[in-house]
Amino acid sequence: MHHEVGPSQHEIDMRFAPALEMADHTVTYRLIVKEIAKKAGYHATFMPKPIFGENGSGMHTHQSLFTDGRNAFFDGDDQWHLSAAGKAFIAGQLRHAREIAAIFAQWVNSYKRLVPGYEAPVYVAWSQRNRSALIRIPLYKPGSEQATRAEIRCPDPACNPYLTFATLLHAGLEGIEQGYELPEPMETNLYHLTPEQRRERGIVSLPETLGEAIDALAESDLARKALGPHIFDRYIELKRKEWDEYRVQLTGWELDRYLSVL
Repeated sequence: MHHEVGPSQHEIDMRFAPALEMADHTVTYRLIVKEIAKKAGYHATFMPKPIFGENGSGMHTHQSLFTDGRNAFFDGDDQWHLSAAGKAFIAGQLRHAREIAAIFAQWVNSYKRLVPGYEAPVYVAWSQRNRSALIRIPLYKPGSEQATRAEIRCPDPACNPYLTFATLLHAGLEGIEQGYELPEPMETNLYHLTPEQRRERGIVSLPETLGEAIDALAESDLARKALGPHIFDRYIELKRKEWDEYRVQLTGWELDRYLSVL
């Protein structure tokens, strides 16, 4: 663990485990942190963007696939040390990132974090070293073949890990099944590119609001398959209700900005 950029913000790394176990560990970890903080007289929050003007909190999710004890993502002959399966897995997640954003960033507040300038990835691209990309491949070290993995940086710590891990796996596995081709990595800081430059490179961004994310999710066959029709339909219903409740609110920002001049 170490102190992160924001005030009172900390990163704690959890040891890898199968997806379902990791979802259990994530929920348990959040509960324990809150309970221990409360006993010490503090409140611990996993809210994605609790403080205006400071970095929000993410849940960088590292993923790899294993077959017979061997990392299926590793290929020593590839320039990025990624196998065909690893590349297709990443390609699948990039292709479906926008439509499953409402799963890994499921709250109104999630989209206050996903804005340029605060180390939160908003552009759908991948890279080895570029931390502005949605998916990063940690640098390969000789002898660490088993550690080859993809780090998707957009989920936030307030998401439902069961739904998030399920949709991420479905997206990646579809990439393998369909043989999706991985685009070239983006090593340039994506925040420094103009909108025209991003369009020229075919780089799209994640939804900017929960409402936009829900509209994209509602059209996703992949998410319906991953969650099942009952959970999928109910999730859309509840999230649209949440968005409608939020967007009719009158905020202090609006009153301060407009009341005296309009």
